[in-house]
Amino acid sequence: MKRTLLTSVFCFIMLSSVFSQSQTVCDTAYWNHTYANARLKIYQGCMTVTGVIKNRINPEGILGTGDGDWHIYVLPDSQYAWMVSYRDTNYSKLCEGSDSAGYRLFCTPCLNVEEICKGAPTDASVTGTVDSACAGFNDTMYLPNVNEYVECTGPFIYDTVHCWNELHPISRMVLLGVTNIPEPEGSSFTDDMKIFPQPAHDDMEFDFIRPPHALALVKIYNVQGRELLAYGMAETNVLPLDVSNWPAGNYLYSIVLQEQGKVLKSGVFSVVH
Repeated sequence: MKRTLLTSVFCFIMLSSVFSQSQTVCDTAYWNHTYANARLKIYQGCMTVTGVIKNRINPEGILGTGDGDWHIYVLPDSQYAWMVSYRDTNYSKLCEGSDSAGYRLFCTPCLNVEEICKGAPTDASVTGTVDSACAGFNDTMYLPNVNEYVECTGPFIYDTVHCWNELHPISRMVLLGVTNIPEPEGSSFTDDMKIFPQPAHDDMEFDFIRPPHALALVKIYNVQGRELLAYGMAETNVLPLDVSNWPAGNYLYSIVLQEQGKVLKSGVFSVVH
């Protein structure tokens, strides 16, 4: 009994310590742009987690989430690993259990982190609701790539539809371990860059001879020059793209160093179906 009591007190202290993180770093305005908020039960209003990106789901891809939100699967550092399986029994009773098993296959020990309003909703059952929630909202948060080490901040919640824990909606995503090593004089990571396959059908990659050591943006435009998408990358030399739902045709791209606003390379690629 004494051991059980001590264990309970220890767990309470540990969770209280973690839950006592500052509430000031979350932008609560993001709650205005989530949809059907009643399905999200809050454990803690604001938490910051570090970990490695193991997978991510493009909301508009073949296995897309359908609601316009990117699912980013973070393998949390050891001090946050408990968050994946933590449960409040009152919330667990509300589980609707629709599709959590399929998504969890992307990374079972990971915590799902959601960047909202990053894509167009494709699920007819929520399209109008999501469009309304995202109207007039332009999220410029960094979208990380697989294997990058990040720090992300948002409410720690239980999703009663997927029946899992999440950080959702996050309002801060920081890429850690960026060295900001200057580019060698007279050369660039975009030298001998390859885009393949060309033309692309379902998937394609931007491959670089070495990773950028500062945050770079790969911007995609239509042939009229309107910016459609922007992908951030640093300390990784491959940017994979799912283009299965992109309209067939030619697209323009430019690669820009974010801090300097300097265009390093631009060109054209094609998508066919």
